[in-house]
Amino acid sequence: MKTNSDKTLLFGFTLSSFLILYSLFTHRSPAPWIWELYSFPYFILLVLVFCSLFYIGILIYLYHLKSLYILAANLAILFGLAITVEIGGQLYAHLHPSYKIIPFMPDPMLGWRIIPKSEHIVSGRHWYAREFSSKVQTNSLGFRDHERQARKDNNTIRIALLGDSMVAAREVDFEKTAGQVLEKRLNQELFPKTKKKYEVLNFGVPGYGIDQIFLNWRTFVSKFKPDFVFLYIFEKNYFRTISSTWCSRQFFGIDDLGDRKCLFIRPVATVKKTSQKTLTKSQKIALDFLYIQSKHMETVESLLKSKNYSQVFHLLKNLPMNIYLPRDYKKFIEEQKKYIEKEMNGKRMVKRKKEIFLQGIFANTIQQLKKKYSSGKLKSTEDKKNKYQGDRDNFPSWLTTNLVNLRIIQFLSRLVKASSGKLAIIDTFSFHNESNPSLIYASNLLKQLANFENMKYIPLHKIFNKLKDQGYSLTWKYDPHLNELGNEIFANTLFDILEKDSN
Repeated sequence: MKTNSDKTLLFGFTLSSFLILYSLFTHRSPAPWIWELYSFPYFILLVLVFCSLFYIGILIYLYHLKSLYILAANLAILFGLAITVEIGGQLYAHLHPSYKIIPFMPDPMLGWRIIPKSEHIVSGRHWYAREFSSKVQTNSLGFRDHERQARKDNNTIRIALLGDSMVAAREVDFEKTAGQVLEKRLNQELFPKTKKKYEVLNFGVPGYGIDQIFLNWRTFVSKFKPDFVFLYIFEKNYFRTISSTWCSRQFFGIDDLGDRKCLFIRPVATVKKTSQKTLTKSQKIALDFLYIQSKHMETVESLLKSKNYSQVFHLLKNLPMNIYLPRDYKKFIEEQKKYIEKEMNGKRMVKRKKEIFLQGIFANTIQQLKKKYSSGKLKSTEDKKNKYQGDRDNFPSWLTTNLVNLRIIQFLSRLVKASSGKLAIIDTFSFHNESNPSLIYASNLLKQLANFENMKYIPLHKIFNKLKDQGYSLTWKYDPHLNELGNEIFANTLFDILEKDSN
């Protein structure tokens, strides 16, 4: 028979467990030292272990030897549940396999591009396809698009989409990419009014910076004489422009080069005359002045303080723009070949190895908790960033990064105009990253450049963020790329702009 003390003990255990879990998931900690523990990713495990030991102690205290039978029954149920979940998970993984893919080929000018007339399946980086499994086919130029003829007749209006993986949209089915959704709407809704056929060409290539997008225009896009060109921009485009190296093995299939070794497989842009040998120096001295002269930097800083943007862009217009080609092109070919032979048995697409399903669930839970409880500190750190500050120690300042990219966009705008087209800037800076002064600063400069060069400026980040605040998810949960809804909103935004232009 349970005594009042037994009931009090049970009530105390229940209440304390509830308070611990409540404080864990709401950040309302009763003591500062517990808050510090939240940054430790295995704190949730410690709580579970504590609760389990407390539970066992209560059973032994209340039921003595009978508690062993109760524990055995609980363990049997728990084990059976785990086995059921594991079997179900392995069955799901078998039906939804994930693939390791190397669909990129080295290119002496662009750095890389997708292999022409190739097929591969994009399913994310997890060992099974958690969210999407999309079959990707490329045309004879290596873009995820229909086969297009360079020549177009007078009754065709052609739109080109420039960007990186956000434009390529390999994470969704082809007919649900922004380009295809837009092309379908234009031909269904505007053709009856304008009697014009519309073509939307997708020139997105994963991993490209603004400099590579510019080279992509000169190499491929310009031959198609598009009437409208939409350039998708966000923070990663900018940083890639002033980074000539690539250090990750798996994405492009680069074999293990050793600790902290990278290949110079990107082109790199400057707004001053310099040598490629100088650009590849690793010393942390005056990084800004590898890309722009100190006197020009001082002039720009002075003009920006007085918000004299037109003079800034006049100055940029007269600066030399140089793009240096990838230095390690031949080494890239060798290392990719070695990686494919060693890691993928000579193939460019292989199924990922199976793992323990429950282990993945636990690891993902820990990762999500760590991300959740560290987001506040990360955000506060980002908010303290100066508008001139880069993201890493070996990068130039954020101001230099902006100036180099703006000069390239300025040059691209004039080439598009010379080709009888119109360039529009799609700004998504503060959507793909948490809004902070650096990104707001970059968006402002981009908007001012658009005004100066008479380009269309599209603040798509405002539309995306408004929908995000309303509870809509525009990207995948485990992948930062746009999902089907994100691509649809992207397409609809461009449709509205083109519809107004046709009127």
